[in-house]
Amino acid sequence: MKRLCASSEDEQMLLRAFSGLQLPAKEEPVSNDPRNSLEERERVERWLEARTQAITFKDAVARELDKLGINYRRDVCDGIASADFLIECGSQRIALECKFNVGRDFDKTVGIARLLCELLHCHRVIIVVPFIAEFADSALAGVSSVLVRTPADAAAHLKEIA
Repeated sequence: MKRLCASSEDEQMLLRAFSGLQLPAKEEPVSNDPRNSLEERERVERWLEARTQAITFKDAVARELDKLGINYRRDVCDGIASADFLIECGSQRIALECKFNVGRDFDKTVGIARLLCELLHCHRVIIVVPFIAEFADSALAGVSSVLVRTPADAAAHLKEIA
């Protein structure tokens, strides 16, 4: 943010544009209670652990693709759209969205996958998950352009069409 903004007013304007709020958000002061520091540290540690797990999972997906010799681009961005992996096989474009924490906002991930089909002009989006369970039912209902697969199954599916 410091690179984008020359002043605190610029920062507030950028934050309002991003959040859609008209007025600047008021920050409540944090008391000097030591429990706040401990709770904040624990919250940040949980977030770091989840982020590390997600990155490790994405690396595992890349290894599966590499094992089968599937060419891909990683962390592809186009306008507001971003995909973890983009595979182009002939005239087909397939995006992969990695979702390690399937218990959190899986419906949002399905919505993102459907939108990526349109925004990245993909024939299919595969949501790659560590295991298959009933959370995948929402993705499988009604839209053939979105699949839910484990890393090995996603790579095998891609190898079939490559």
